[in-house]
Amino acid sequence: MKSKLPIIITSVVAACIVCIAAVLAVKMNNNSNPSIEPATDNTYTDFQNTPEYSYPVYNDFTPEETETTQPAQSSAIPSAVTTIPMTDIPSTVLQETQGNTEQASTTVTEKITQITTVISQQFSKVFDMPKAPKYIPPDTDINFDKASIASYKYDPNGNYYYTDDKNAWQSNFGFNEGYDSMAPVTMMFYDTVRTKFVYDNKEWLVQIWKGQYGYAFVGGEVGIYTRKVGSGGTHYNCAKKEDWLKMEMCFMWDEYQTGEYRPVFNRPYTDYWWCTGFVVGFDGGTNRHQFRLVTHITFKDAEMADAFCEAFEKNGFKRVSSLTRNDIDCFVQIGADVGFVWQNINQ
Repeated sequence: MKSKLPIIITSVVAACIVCIAAVLAVKMNNNSNPSIEPATDNTYTDFQNTPEYSYPVYNDFTPEETETTQPAQSSAIPSAVTTIPMTDIPSTVLQETQGNTEQASTTVTEKITQITTVISQQFSKVFDMPKAPKYIPPDTDINFDKASIASYKYDPNGNYYYTDDKNAWQSNFGFNEGYDSMAPVTMMFYDTVRTKFVYDNKEWLVQIWKGQYGYAFVGGEVGIYTRKVGSGGTHYNCAKKEDWLKMEMCFMWDEYQTGEYRPVFNRPYTDYWWCTGFVVGFDGGTNRHQFRLVTHITFKDAEMADAFCEAFEKNGFKRVSSLTRNDIDCFVQIGADVGFVWQNINQ
């Protein structure tokens, strides 16, 4: 034990000398760097071009002067810009806030909101979401929430039925191609498109449907499903809450076979794993080209949207720079936002 004491003392002294040297080196390095002048211009361009910060690059748009009012359907901030750690805050912002972490975080949030507004407004310029006419429900004493069957509900303000995907019993069973094969047995005749891609170490399935649902209803659906990479077969699990995506949908119907597709109902822009809508109607299940589904999905980030769009193109959809309700089987992308109009493609 005595023979080890000098070695321990020597090690401690050496460690102290190394620490003191490191502190002096850091101090000298800091003193040698010139001070950073506080930023005087808080515009979007200066924030993106700050040398100390690399902001996620969104595709196909150039920052420009825009109106201050943004459409409700594009109000969400993509998760890619809402999870910036404090270590990535530009030094100019920290200088402006004099090291006040809370104030710096608020400043960065404001700048991100400004940037997101630009992105949202750019998307609204190239994507037209149809709006169904306002429906005035008749006076009734029915409590529609209590009158709902299973997970299906009626929206008296939009005059359509939908699935409450947040409390749906179907979420326990996932989805696979076998379900589609059995649909005619239950008098459901629909078109569908399956878009499969890999993102964040998961296999994703975004599936869309439109058609006849039983003898009483016509409508459309958008579903989000995931599974482990390398899984076999066609079965996917319904997306868990952390994988729900913001989306909105408009169902259009050429009900009288005149070529005039009218918006029948809109599903609001919010989080879904399964966005659905159905109205009373019948087409015999053979004229599904008379249904048109217009959808806007905000993916987790631009990388995820890119993966989806690449697979979407392989399914036959055409990428365009601007999209209206009459550009069928086409899609448009701005960063994490993707909008598409679907009518004729069927798998």
